[in-house]
Amino acid sequence: MNQPPRSAETSASTSRPANEPSIGDLFAGLARDTQQLVRNEAALAKAEMSRSAKEMISAIVKVAIGALVLYAGFLMLLWAAVFGLHQADISWWGSALIVGGAALFVGLILTLWAKSQLKQTNLAPTETIDTLKEDRTWVKGQMS
Repeated sequence: MNQPPRSAETSASTSRPANEPSIGDLFAGLARDTQQLVRNEAALAKAEMSRSAKEMISAIVKVAIGALVLYAGFLMLLWAAVFGLHQADISWWGSALIVGGAALFVGLILTLWAKSQLKQTNLAPTETIDTLKEDRTWVKGQMS
């Protein structure tokens, strides 16, 4: 049951230098870094989603304003049609027709502009997705 004494060679090859971290320390550091990385990614996703939501709200407000201007133009055209049929005086309904047509044109331009902005708005947190892919590659590199 007595074991032979270890040689100085064997004990030196299994010990690590004092300045090198242990495996436990390395895993603890990896866990801390991973937790910090997840927190940072969550903060980035939150900021990106907030920015996208603000852009979406701005575009929706523009659509609503465009729709109101279109509605006002439509009412003007209806008013012009009623008075045009009621009176033969061109100045009343002609002027209302011109104003209503202009209002429709402005409303259409506003609505199309807002619609194009809505198409450009992306709600997906693309920056976060890209950095998560980079982080996954980094973690795989650290593990190998």
